[in-house]
Amino acid sequence: MKYLEVAEAKDLPGLRLVLTAFVPGPWGESAKKILEYKQIPYAPVAQYAGKANEALVAWTGIRNAPNAMYDDEPPRTGWYDILMLAERLAPERPLLPTGSEDRALVLGISSEICSEWGWGWARRAMMGTPFAGTPDPARVSALSKPPWGPEDSARMRTSYSASVGGPAEAPARCADILRMLAARLHRQKAAGSAYLVGDSITACDIYWTVFSMALEPLPHEVNPMPDWMRLSYEMIGPVIEAANDPVLLAHRNLIYERHLSLPLDF
Repeated sequence: MKYLEVAEAKDLPGLRLVLTAFVPGPWGESAKKILEYKQIPYAPVAQYAGKANEALVAWTGIRNAPNAMYDDEPPRTGWYDILMLAERLAPERPLLPTGSEDRALVLGISSEICSEWGWGWARRAMMGTPFAGTPDPARVSALSKPPWGPEDSARMRTSYSASVGGPAEAPARCADILRMLAARLHRQKAAGSAYLVGDSITACDIYWTVFSMALEPLPHEVNPMPDWMRLSYEMIGPVIEAANDPVLLAHRNLIYERHLSLPLDF
Protein backbone atom coordinates (compact mmCIF):
# COMPACT_ATOMS: atom_id res chain seq x y z
CA MET A 1 0.00 0.00 0.00
CA LYS A 2 1.22 3.48 -0.83
CA TYR A 3 0.95 5.76 2.20
CA LEU A 4 0.83 9.51 2.45
CA GLU A 5 2.86 11.27 5.09
CA VAL A 6 1.02 13.52 7.53
CA ALA A 7 2.26 16.67 5.79
CA GLU A 8 0.72 15.47 2.53
CA ALA A 9 -2.57 14.35 4.05
CA LYS A 10 -3.57 16.84 6.71
CA ASP A 11 -4.98 19.50 4.38
CA LEU A 12 -6.76 17.10 2.02
CA PRO A 13 -10.56 16.97 1.99
CA GLY A 14 -12.55 13.82 2.66
CA LEU A 15 -11.52 10.76 4.61
CA ARG A 16 -7.95 10.11 5.69
CA LEU A 17 -7.25 6.82 7.50
CA VAL A 18 -4.12 6.65 9.62
CA LEU A 19 -2.70 3.10 9.59
CA THR A 20 0.38 1.42 10.98
CA ALA A 21 2.50 1.16 7.87
CA PHE A 22 3.51 -2.19 6.36
CA VAL A 23 1.97 -4.52 8.95
CA PRO A 24 -1.55 -6.04 9.02
CA GLY A 25 -2.65 -4.83 12.44
CA PRO A 26 -6.17 -6.19 13.07
CA TRP A 27 -7.72 -2.88 14.17
CA GLY A 28 -6.40 -1.10 11.09
CA GLU A 29 -7.26 -3.97 8.75
CA SER A 30 -10.79 -4.03 10.15
CA ALA A 31 -11.25 -0.34 9.46
CA LYS A 32 -9.98 -0.85 5.91
CA LYS A 33 -12.30 -3.78 5.27
CA ILE A 34 -15.31 -1.89 6.61
CA LEU A 35 -14.54 0.99 4.25
CA GLU A 36 -13.96 -1.47 1.41
CA TYR A 37 -17.30 -3.17 1.97
CA LYS A 38 -19.05 0.19 2.11
CA GLN A 39 -17.15 1.43 -0.97
CA ILE A 40 -15.93 4.53 0.86
CA PRO A 41 -12.75 6.00 -0.65
CA TYR A 42 -9.99 7.14 1.69
CA ALA A 43 -6.39 8.27 1.68
CA PRO A 44 -4.08 5.99 3.73
CA VAL A 45 -1.71 7.87 6.02
CA ALA A 46 1.36 6.31 7.62
CA GLN A 47 1.82 5.82 11.33
CA TYR A 48 5.08 4.13 12.31
CA ALA A 49 5.05 1.45 15.00
CA GLY A 50 7.16 2.21 18.04
CA LYS A 51 7.97 5.75 16.89
CA ALA A 52 7.00 9.07 18.42
CA ASN A 53 5.03 10.14 15.30
CA GLU A 54 5.33 13.81 16.28
CA ALA A 55 3.67 15.14 13.14
CA LEU A 56 0.70 12.82 13.65
CA VAL A 57 0.31 13.92 17.27
CA ALA A 58 0.48 17.58 16.22
CA TRP A 59 -2.27 16.99 13.65
CA THR A 60 -4.64 14.65 15.50
CA GLY A 61 -3.48 14.61 19.12
CA ILE A 62 -3.12 10.82 18.79
CA ARG A 63 0.09 8.81 18.31
CA ASN A 64 -1.51 5.45 17.58
CA ALA A 65 -3.45 3.93 14.69
CA PRO A 66 -6.01 3.45 13.28
CA ASN A 67 -7.29 6.98 13.33
CA ALA A 68 -9.88 8.37 10.91
CA MET A 69 -9.93 12.04 9.95
CA TYR A 70 -12.91 13.26 7.92
CA ASP A 71 -12.77 16.81 6.54
CA ASP A 72 -12.33 19.16 9.50
CA GLU A 73 -14.13 16.96 12.01
CA PRO A 74 -12.46 15.66 15.18
CA PRO A 75 -10.41 12.47 14.87
CA ARG A 76 -12.10 9.11 15.27
CA THR A 77 -10.01 6.49 16.98
CA GLY A 78 -11.15 3.12 18.23
CA TRP A 79 -13.24 0.57 16.38
CA TYR A 80 -16.65 1.90 17.45
CA ASP A 81 -16.07 5.52 16.44
CA ILE A 82 -14.66 4.51 13.05
CA LEU A 83 -17.58 2.15 12.47
CA MET A 84 -20.13 4.84 13.30
CA LEU A 85 -18.44 7.29 10.92
CA ALA A 86 -18.55 4.67 8.15
CA GLU A 87 -22.23 4.01 8.85
CA ARG A 88 -22.93 7.71 8.46
CA LEU A 89 -20.93 8.07 5.25
CA ALA A 90 -22.45 5.04 3.49
CA PRO A 91 -25.84 4.21 5.06
CA GLU A 92 -26.92 2.41 1.88
CA ARG A 93 -24.56 -0.49 2.74
CA PRO A 94 -25.30 -0.90 6.46
CA LEU A 95 -23.26 -3.03 8.81
CA LEU A 96 -25.51 -2.41 11.81
CA PRO A 97 -29.10 -3.68 12.01
CA THR A 98 -31.91 -1.18 12.48
CA GLY A 99 -33.61 -3.21 15.21
CA SER A 100 -32.26 -2.54 18.68
CA GLU A 101 -31.96 -6.16 19.79
CA ASP A 102 -29.90 -7.30 16.81
CA ARG A 103 -27.95 -4.03 16.88
CA ALA A 104 -27.05 -4.67 20.50
CA LEU A 105 -25.95 -8.19 19.59
CA VAL A 106 -23.72 -6.96 16.77
CA LEU A 107 -22.11 -4.27 18.92
CA GLY A 108 -21.72 -6.62 21.88
CA ILE A 109 -20.04 -9.33 19.80
CA SER A 110 -17.85 -6.71 18.13
CA SER A 111 -16.79 -5.43 21.55
CA GLU A 112 -15.82 -8.95 22.64
CA ILE A 113 -13.55 -9.09 19.60
CA CYS A 114 -12.16 -5.54 19.47
CA SER A 115 -12.44 -3.77 22.82
CA GLU A 116 -10.08 -3.73 25.77
CA TRP A 117 -9.71 -7.29 27.12
CA GLY A 118 -11.52 -8.62 24.07
CA TRP A 119 -10.05 -11.23 21.73
CA GLY A 120 -7.50 -8.93 20.08
CA TRP A 121 -6.30 -7.39 23.34
CA ALA A 122 -6.01 -10.70 25.18
CA ARG A 123 -4.18 -12.39 22.31
CA ARG A 124 -1.72 -9.51 22.17
CA ALA A 125 -1.19 -9.70 25.94
CA MET A 126 -0.07 -13.33 25.76
CA MET A 127 2.11 -13.11 22.64
CA GLY A 128 5.76 -13.75 23.36
CA THR A 129 5.05 -15.17 26.82
CA PRO A 130 5.14 -18.82 27.98
CA PHE A 131 1.32 -18.82 27.84
CA ALA A 132 1.55 -18.81 24.03
CA GLY A 133 3.94 -21.76 23.99
CA THR A 134 7.60 -22.08 23.07
CA PRO A 135 8.63 -21.45 19.46
CA ASP A 136 10.62 -23.95 17.44
CA PRO A 137 14.28 -22.80 17.72
CA ALA A 138 14.88 -23.67 14.05
CA ARG A 139 12.06 -21.36 12.96
CA VAL A 140 13.30 -18.58 15.24
CA SER A 141 16.84 -18.79 13.85
CA ALA A 142 15.47 -18.37 10.31
CA LEU A 143 13.55 -15.18 11.08
CA SER A 144 14.53 -11.73 9.85
CA LYS A 145 14.04 -10.44 13.41
CA PRO A 146 13.02 -12.07 16.71
CA PRO A 147 9.36 -12.92 17.23
CA TRP A 148 7.15 -11.03 19.66
CA GLY A 149 8.63 -11.10 23.16
CA PRO A 150 7.48 -10.26 26.71
CA GLU A 151 8.95 -6.77 26.42
CA ASP A 152 6.79 -6.13 23.34
CA SER A 153 3.65 -7.19 25.18
CA ALA A 154 4.58 -4.97 28.12
CA ARG A 155 5.27 -2.01 25.84
CA MET A 156 1.96 -2.39 24.04
CA ARG A 157 0.14 -2.73 27.34
CA THR A 158 1.66 0.56 28.51
CA SER A 159 1.11 2.26 25.16
CA TYR A 160 -2.60 1.44 25.04
CA SER A 161 -3.25 1.88 28.78
CA ALA A 162 -4.69 -1.59 29.29
CA SER A 163 -6.14 -1.78 32.78
CA VAL A 164 -7.45 -5.35 33.08
CA GLY A 165 -6.10 -8.83 32.50
CA GLY A 166 -2.61 -10.04 31.75
CA PRO A 167 -0.70 -12.86 30.04
CA ALA A 168 -1.68 -15.51 32.58
CA GLU A 169 -5.40 -14.80 32.27
CA ALA A 170 -5.38 -14.18 28.51
CA PRO A 171 -5.65 -17.77 27.19
CA ALA A 172 -8.81 -18.52 29.18
CA ARG A 173 -10.34 -15.20 28.14
CA CYS A 174 -9.56 -15.90 24.48
CA ALA A 175 -10.93 -19.44 24.69
CA ASP A 176 -14.16 -18.20 26.23
CA ILE A 177 -14.65 -15.75 23.37
CA LEU A 178 -13.95 -18.46 20.79
CA ARG A 179 -16.51 -20.76 22.40
CA MET A 180 -19.10 -17.97 22.35
CA LEU A 181 -18.47 -17.23 18.67
CA ALA A 182 -18.51 -20.90 17.70
CA ALA A 183 -21.73 -21.59 19.59
CA ARG A 184 -23.40 -18.64 17.93
CA LEU A 185 -22.25 -19.71 14.46
CA HIS A 186 -23.59 -23.23 15.04
CA ARG A 187 -26.96 -21.85 16.17
CA GLN A 188 -27.12 -19.52 13.19
CA LYS A 189 -26.23 -22.32 10.80
CA ALA A 190 -29.00 -24.48 12.26
CA ALA A 191 -31.39 -21.58 11.65
CA GLY A 192 -30.26 -21.27 8.04
CA SER A 193 -27.92 -18.27 8.34
CA ALA A 194 -24.21 -18.04 7.52
CA TYR A 195 -23.72 -14.89 9.61
CA LEU A 196 -23.20 -14.16 13.29
CA VAL A 197 -26.36 -12.06 13.60
CA GLY A 198 -29.40 -12.07 11.34
CA ASP A 199 -29.39 -13.15 7.71
CA SER A 200 -26.83 -10.76 6.23
CA ILE A 201 -23.33 -9.51 6.90
CA THR A 202 -22.85 -7.15 9.83
CA ALA A 203 -19.87 -5.45 11.43
CA CYS A 204 -19.13 -8.33 13.79
CA ASP A 205 -18.67 -10.69 10.82
CA ILE A 206 -15.99 -8.39 9.45
CA TYR A 207 -14.30 -7.94 12.81
CA TRP A 208 -14.06 -11.67 13.40
CA THR A 209 -12.91 -12.29 9.83
CA VAL A 210 -10.00 -9.90 10.29
CA PHE A 211 -9.17 -10.65 13.94
CA SER A 212 -9.16 -14.40 13.25
CA MET A 213 -5.65 -13.81 11.91
CA ALA A 214 -4.61 -14.07 15.57
CA LEU A 215 -6.06 -17.60 15.62
CA GLU A 216 -4.57 -18.73 12.32
CA PRO A 217 -3.06 -16.26 9.84
CA LEU A 218 -4.10 -16.41 6.23
CA PRO A 219 -1.39 -18.03 4.05
CA HIS A 220 1.54 -16.02 2.80
CA GLU A 221 0.27 -15.72 -0.77
CA VAL A 222 -2.69 -13.63 0.36
CA ASN A 223 -1.18 -12.24 3.58
CA PRO A 224 2.55 -11.52 3.14
CA MET A 225 3.04 -10.47 6.76
CA PRO A 226 6.57 -10.34 8.19
CA ASP A 227 7.89 -13.76 9.18
CA TRP A 228 8.49 -12.78 12.81
CA MET A 229 4.89 -11.56 13.09
CA ARG A 230 3.49 -14.72 11.48
CA LEU A 231 5.25 -16.94 14.01
CA SER A 232 3.99 -14.76 16.86
CA TYR A 233 0.40 -15.03 15.59
CA GLU A 234 0.64 -18.79 15.00
CA MET A 235 1.63 -19.52 18.61
CA ILE A 236 -1.73 -19.84 20.36
CA GLY A 237 -0.99 -22.32 23.14
CA PRO A 238 -3.01 -25.37 24.27
CA VAL A 239 -5.94 -23.53 25.92
CA ILE A 240 -6.86 -21.66 22.75
CA GLU A 241 -6.13 -24.67 20.57
CA ALA A 242 -8.70 -26.68 22.52
CA ALA A 243 -11.35 -24.03 21.78
CA ASN A 244 -10.55 -23.74 18.08
CA ASP A 245 -13.76 -25.02 16.49
CA PRO A 246 -13.46 -25.48 12.68
CA VAL A 247 -16.58 -23.34 12.23
CA LEU A 248 -14.58 -20.24 13.22
CA LEU A 249 -12.17 -20.29 10.28
CA ALA A 250 -14.84 -21.62 7.92
CA HIS A 251 -16.78 -18.44 8.68
CA ARG A 252 -13.67 -16.33 8.01
CA ASN A 253 -13.19 -18.00 4.64
CA LEU A 254 -16.84 -17.52 3.66
CA ILE A 255 -16.80 -13.80 4.46
CA TYR A 256 -13.70 -13.26 2.34
CA GLU A 257 -15.19 -15.32 -0.48
CA ARG A 258 -18.53 -13.49 -0.50
CA HIS A 259 -17.78 -9.96 0.61
CA LEU A 260 -14.11 -8.93 0.96
CA SER A 261 -11.06 -8.88 -1.27
CA LEU A 262 -7.77 -10.72 -1.08
CA PRO A 263 -4.78 -10.47 -1.03
CA LEU A 264 -4.29 -8.12 1.90
CA ASP A 265 -2.49 -4.91 1.00
CA PHE A 266 -0.57 -3.23 3.77
